[in-house]
Amino acid sequence: MNDSLDGSKQPNAEPASASRTADEIAPAALLAPARRGGILDAFQNRSFRYQWPADGLTIWAFEMETLILGWYILNATDSPALVGLIGTLRFGGTLFGPVYGALTDKFNRRALLIVNRAVLSGIALGFTVLALLGALEPWHAFVLAFLTGIVRNLDNVVRQALMADVIPARSLSNALALSRGVMDISRITGALLGGALLGALGIGEAYVAVVLLYAGSSLISVGIVLKSQTIKMDDSGWLSNLRDGVSYMRHDQTILGPLVLAFLVNLTLFPTVNGLMPVVAREIYNMGPNGLAVMQMAPGIGALIGSVWLAARAGSATPMRRMMIGVLLWHLSMLAFALMGWWLAALVTLVVFGTTQSVAMISMATTLLHASPVEYRGRVMGVRSLAVYGLPMGLLISGVIAEWLGIRTALAINAIVGLGGTVLAAVVWRGLWAK
Repeated sequence: MNDSLDGSKQPNAEPASASRTADEIAPAALLAPARRGGILDAFQNRSFRYQWPADGLTIWAFEMETLILGWYILNATDSPALVGLIGTLRFGGTLFGPVYGALTDKFNRRALLIVNRAVLSGIALGFTVLALLGALEPWHAFVLAFLTGIVRNLDNVVRQALMADVIPARSLSNALALSRGVMDISRITGALLGGALLGALGIGEAYVAVVLLYAGSSLISVGIVLKSQTIKMDDSGWLSNLRDGVSYMRHDQTILGPLVLAFLVNLTLFPTVNGLMPVVAREIYNMGPNGLAVMQMAPGIGALIGSVWLAARAGSATPMRRMMIGVLLWHLSMLAFALMGWWLAALVTLVVFGTTQSVAMISMATTLLHASPVEYRGRVMGVRSLAVYGLPMGLLISGVIAEWLGIRTALAINAIVGLGGTVLAAVVWRGLWAK
């Protein structure tokens, strides 16, 4: 097992001459000239042609699981609170993000990705068997959600670090945009397919599709060729290596600034589309479930538009400047949405919300991967995953404000706080505008 995962042994690696050393990767990535090879530029890379559909299948399966498990718990327990709890368990693995990052830097990322997705398929298979045998109970669903959340976060860290290994620096922004695009598509279609299969066939049969999607993703990932993870952490222990990584990030504003902004947007922006939208739909627009579904889809459509646009124009601006502009516009669209009173106009605003979200988050990932030397890359993305904890904090704070002052006020306060935080970050880390 160690022979297959240890980063110092690369049976599927390209020649060492094709790799980049730790001393040269960060400046080389930041100074790499933009290549305008078209909207499908990254598909010229063999490994990306495998990782792109494999990532899409994983997201597809995960979105189907989210819908199926939520619906099952709602019908089995008639408790919205328990539905919220099972959704929260999806983020359980985020707490271990830094540890996952250290593991990602220690072992062969390609092998980790393949094994991780095979494990996800195995977890889903156990749930499928219970459902088909009629032995399924609600506690099984909570265990499944917890285990999936633990493993799924490792997949997120490994996937992003691996993409920077297999894609040349000049094509990385295009690759991340195309990757985000397939995820946006998978999120929309995964929820729709999960609902259709659940309604037509039942939970056990619907989960067969989840198993096949995870298994297919693992098999397709075998085609990825790892070319640049040639530097391995020393053998002083993972905790020591983790401390070393955190120390490195604290002293590099190119990394620290985006990490702070990642926490900020999770605190102020993501609560709107990850928990508060039902309140908006009912309290402001007097909409039922169908209207809510349309409002939930609008940001996804906008995100897809942003992904496609950025894939075509990845070299038109430096990633850090694009990230800062995207975060500012994202908060402004949130403020406009908070003040909107006409439902159709609100939908248009939500599309803009999704578009600016896509531009900001893709540029943020590009910035972090460009700036991270190969031996720190996994740890950087692992710490980045901790920013997701801003989301439950934002949901709690926004919910209390909405209860006291109304949902419009809560959204407006979030937008204003986010704008202030973004401006402050731009002042403290002035270099973010210049690169």
